[in-house]
Amino acid sequence: MDNSDSLCKKNILLTGGGSGMGQATALSLADHGANVLISGRKMDALNSTISKSEVPDKITAKEVDVTNRDSLNELFSWFDQKFGELDILIHAAGINVAMRSMQELTPLDWDRLIEINLTGSYNVTRLALERMRSRKKGLIILINSVAGRRSVPLGGIGYNASKFGMSGLGMGIAEEEKENGIRVSNLYPGEVNTPILDNRKSPPSQEHRANILQPKDVASVILTLCKLPDRVHIPELVIKPAKQSFV
Repeated sequence: MDNSDSLCKKNILLTGGGSGMGQATALSLADHGANVLISGRKMDALNSTISKSEVPDKITAKEVDVTNRDSLNELFSWFDQKFGELDILIHAAGINVAMRSMQELTPLDWDRLIEINLTGSYNVTRLALERMRSRKKGLIILINSVAGRRSVPLGGIGYNASKFGMSGLGMGIAEEEKENGIRVSNLYPGEVNTPILDNRKSPPSQEHRANILQPKDVASVILTLCKLPDRVHIPELVIKPAKQSFV
């Protein structure tokens, strides 16, 4: 860890830190000196993230359900007591389901996708904004998906709709809060080799997984966003595998 790094002593709250892009990002940020609180629904997964870190004292974990507002209130209050000030929020929590087409998607799965992916994003960002406004600065990174820019069959109807909604949420907040010094970056990864791929009816092969984005690729982009000066705002950023279409 380089103590001269621009992230040294920054306080970061990261949702979805137990696997995939969230885990890789937490490890990278901690390596660069940030204090990182990771959250998620499974404490064993969060502890696994900490065990992989070369600086485990820089990562703290707490269980949370982004659809449960009482749970989130407890998380943010705990963050306030432990760290004091929130510099950066990274929202990586999200799900998809196996039966994705309009014909297959059940009302129950539709509700879950909207509740976790979209309403969960609202729940988390609302509490972060309450803390950032008084300081007149802050960075929020919403890890969305190319499905939030292109409604393609691969993502599925419910997932696409939830991610398009997330795009509108992020862009709207960025416009409303710019005079408060709060920046919102909407990150749109293409296919990434994470556990969410297992939720497809036909999960991809290991060869396919090796040739798409890896979690550390996305983490490197997030690290760059976090290290930018407060005067710089990147509203939207797409990152995708070289061989994946973007049409």
